[in-house]
Amino acid sequence: MKTIVNGLLQGRISRWVCLAVLLIAVGSTVGWMNERQYKLGGGFIGSGGAGIWNALQIPLDPAGRTAALRVSSGTLSPQFAGLFAALGATGVGSDNVGEMEMISHDTARFGTLGYARMEVPGNPLQVNSIFVMTGTVKFTGPDNIEVTYTINVYPVNIPGLPNADADNDGYPDPGAQPILIPGVLPIQGVDTAKRVTLR
Repeated sequence: MKTIVNGLLQGRISRWVCLAVLLIAVGSTVGWMNERQYKLGGGFIGSGGAGIWNALQIPLDPAGRTAALRVSSGTLSPQFAGLFAALGATGVGSDNVGEMEMISHDTARFGTLGYARMEVPGNPLQVNSIFVMTGTVKFTGPDNIEVTYTINVYPVNIPGLPNADADNDGYPDPGAQPILIPGVLPIQGVDTAKRVTLR
């Protein structure tokens, strides 16, 4: 008799455990489906703390979880124009290139590299310093993002400062120390981006 009772109890417990696991799985799936999974890709025009810019995201995988990134400045905000002036950069800055990776359903981390340039006789695009930018992009709506970023500036042709690219390969040399501009690094800001589409 005891064996039969134990068998019945174990059967009920097993059924309740299975039902509980099933409910948890369904609840998790429905909750996950309610969170919009943003995908990387497309062209954007944006404005915000840096000025007016455009960006191109080229997906590196079918799910749009990783992408190559290229950002070009159209105008500079007074803050960024001041940063370039403080470095002695007189030419137009280069595009910033790098990559992005989704780290949650609405946030991606990114890293880019670009150059401040100065005009000198015979070479209007001489590199003045290397900008390495890292941070996160949080998608807050269909046409809105919040960018949190840090810029490390490596001097290259700034009088009185060591050359951070002595081998002239376009990357900061191992062990090179970035300079920080007070009030500029790190920067947190909100940018608005609108996807460029053909309709």
